[in-house]
Amino acid sequence: MCVRSSLGQRTAAAFAMALWGIMLLIPAPATADHESSKQPPLWTPLDEPERLATMDNPDGMVLVAAGEFIMGSDPHKDRAAGPQELPQHRIHLDAFWIDRYEVSNVDYLRFVLGTGADWPMFWRESPFPAKNALHPVINVSWREADAYCRWAGKRLPTEAEWEKAARGVDGRIFPWGDEPAGWMKSNIAHPGSKRGFKYPPLANINRYDKGASPYGVYQMAGNVSEWVSDWFDPEYYRHTQDRNPQGPTIGELKVFRGGSWNEDPEVARSAGRNAGLPDRKSYLTGFRCAKSGDGVMGQASHSDRADDLSDVKFLTQ
Repeated sequence: MCVRSSLGQRTAAAFAMALWGIMLLIPAPATADHESSKQPPLWTPLDEPERLATMDNPDGMVLVAAGEFIMGSDPHKDRAAGPQELPQHRIHLDAFWIDRYEVSNVDYLRFVLGTGADWPMFWRESPFPAKNALHPVINVSWREADAYCRWAGKRLPTEAEWEKAARGVDGRIFPWGDEPAGWMKSNIAHPGSKRGFKYPPLANINRYDKGASPYGVYQMAGNVSEWVSDWFDPEYYRHTQDRNPQGPTIGELKVFRGGSWNEDPEVARSAGRNAGLPDRKSYLTGFRCAKSGDGVMGQASHSDRADDLSDVKFLTQ
């Protein structure tokens, strides 16, 4: 009995070893590595900043055709004209592109995530509520605005480019004409409306289509004032170039244009000029970008009617 039992055990062991060898030759089924840092599971939610950065965002640029326009103010026509806006003069600009909308929180968030730049004030760890995603970014210095435009393959507009895009070629006072700013055309202070909340009462960048410029550029009066590339000189218009002026070569202050949600309508005039230190950050100021139009086909509209945009060419990003 003992010999037979020992023999049976050896036979069973040999069979088990043979079976194990066969199993080693069979490929094991693939399994997911849920601990891998290279490829997170598909169900892992995005962090809030990354989620916000994927939101749809109005964008695109408008081509402003080459040609002359009237820059500065005529004090006989515009009683709010300041000495830094005189004399009124004609300027020739080459064709250029300009952002149709102000740079939004979503736009700037993509820049922050891509470069590690500092977050503006009013942003938190979230960094901002989704309802504020399409508000213009604020509390951005001139240097930060310049860095954003360069990162985006663009640049800040010159003061002359900004003004032509805002008012067209006929010397109008506001983007929509000579009549004063109204509730339907701009997000700007009116009698009794000034308010200094913890977070400003900004409007989405694609609001106020009735106040668009002759080229279809939005909110060049109100919402936020906008940095441009030029150094500020209050007497620059007395000796400026008459073709593609770039502003003074040196200075202490940088120009911003357009007025904001918490300033009087007179500040939002297309010829109005203001300035601040390049490191200045304000809850009243944002920006938009521009691009030179060299080699670009097509012509922008020369119409003086804000609602006649049939010939304007749009560049989507």
